Formats: sequence, structure tokens, C-alpha cells
Amino acid sequence: MTGPGRTDDGYVLGHSARELDRLDLQGALYLEPTLSVLERSGIGPGMRVLDVGCGSGDVSALAARLVGPSGHVQGVDRDEGTISAARERAASRGLDNVGFEAGDFARGVGAEGFDAVIGRFILMHQTDPASALAAAARSLRPGGVVAFVESSMTLLRDGLHSQPPSPLYDRIVRWKCAVVGGAGAHLDAGMALRSTFLAAGLPEPETRLEAAVVGGAGHPYFRYIAESVGSMLPMARRLGITGFDAASAAALGSALEAEVAASGGVLIAWPVVAAWCRTPGA
Repeated sequence: MTGPGRTDDGYVLGHSARELDRLDLQGALYLEPTLSVLERSGIGPGMRVLDVGCGSGDVSALAARLVGPSGHVQGVDRDEGTISAARERAASRGLDNVGFEAGDFARGVGAEGFDAVIGRFILMHQTDPASALAAAARSLRPGGVVAFVESSMTLLRDGLHSQPPSPLYDRIVRWKCAVVGGAGAHLDAGMALRSTFLAAGLPEPETRLEAAVVGGAGHPYFRYIAESVGSMLPMARRLGITGFDAASAAALGSALEAEVAASGGVLIAWPVVAAWCRTPGA
């Protein structure tokens, strides 16, 4: 899949400092489902883990906690600036069992014998998700773990996303889907994870769907929404998609929070689907 807004490395939101900060906030919001799939898939002490599309290294850090000092996590991302940021963040966290390198995992990482390959919100940005996943899985030893988490944006766009209905959230959901989809990403990557695993030649995966229900004042999801829209504005302008500008994006979190508070209702945060399996043994 290609799109007029797709960057050279396939990531539709770019790699600005603001985007890296947004990824940190996203990591905090989706920490629990990510950690859950890593644990459920069997990642543990002493394992060598490959984190593809590692971004600023949030998922790498979670895996590093699980593998411990006797294990190692290798993060791979296409953007050199993002890799530098990931190294700095790992150093600030005191993580010495994590390394990062620039590279395109969809073309193979040139290393084998990993015990697990993991990724979050990365297959949705690949032109051919199944081919990219198959390339990543070739880095595994026999019996290795494959564990991925992907967003399912279509679930909110096409179904229930707020109760009672939030007109502002509906605008946001449809706008974000238009921008991300228009830039060439796969909006249904989460719900397509099972078929992506099978098309990549992997065994039948276990899958889980999870979404937070947000309603309380001060919830970080409101700030995340504002930061997400702000990060997407350059791409939206490039695609000719209107609806928000810098001023309205900056006020979006507080406006959405006020609307939800006034209605006494709730929002469904962007759902994620996790899938994991083990490759055939030796």
C-alpha cells in the first residue's frame, strides 16, 4: 500500500521531537496490554529479543525488564534520529541490556538466533504487513516467540466509540482515520493480525482485543488525543484534509474532556489487538 503522504520509511507521522514525545505518552497509555502480551507469549529471563520498528524504545524497555540482566533486547528502526533518541532514553533509564540500530526489518536484520521478535503499532505502516512479519520471523531460532500489538482504528470509526455519543470525538475519530488511511497505513491492522500471521507462514496465533473506557477528569487520554492530532497536522495539510488547525488541536484535549464531563459519559480509547505464537521447534 502506498499513499501521497507516506514518508520514505513508511511511517506516516514523521520523526519530530514532538512525535517522539507523543510516542512516550502512547507507551504509557498502552503499557498494560503490551506488557500482558509479552508475558503471555513467554518472554522471560535470559532471552534474546528483537524489537522491530522500536521507535523511541518504549517496548524495548518493557522487554528488557522481562529478560533481565542475563538477556538482551535489540531494537531496530529505519530512522537514525529515532535510534539516537532511543539510545538516550535507554541510558537515562539505566538499561544496559538493550541496544539499538538503524535498519529496515522488512528486508531482514542480518542476524539470527533470537528467542523472540516483537513489535507494536508497526505492521500497520508496512506496505505488505505479512511479508514484513515473515522477514522479521526469519531472525528467530526454532521454537521462537512472535508477539505483536496493533491498533484497530476501524472499530471506532465504524462502531460504538462513545456513550452517550460525543460529536467532537466522532469528528476526531473520522479525521484521524482519514489522515492515517490517506497516508497509506492499514486502519484494520489489529483485526487483521490473525490473517497476517497466517499469511506470513506462522502458526495459528492466540489473540486478544483490549480497549480502555475513559471518562474521568484528568485522564491522560485527553492529552494524547490533542498530541496525536497536533502530530498529524503536517500530514493532513499534505493530503488536503481539513477540520483542525494548530489552535484547535492545542485546545482539543480540554474541549473533549469538557464535553465528556458535561454528558457524564465515556469514550472508548483506540482499541488494540495482540497476537502471539511460537514457531515450530527444531
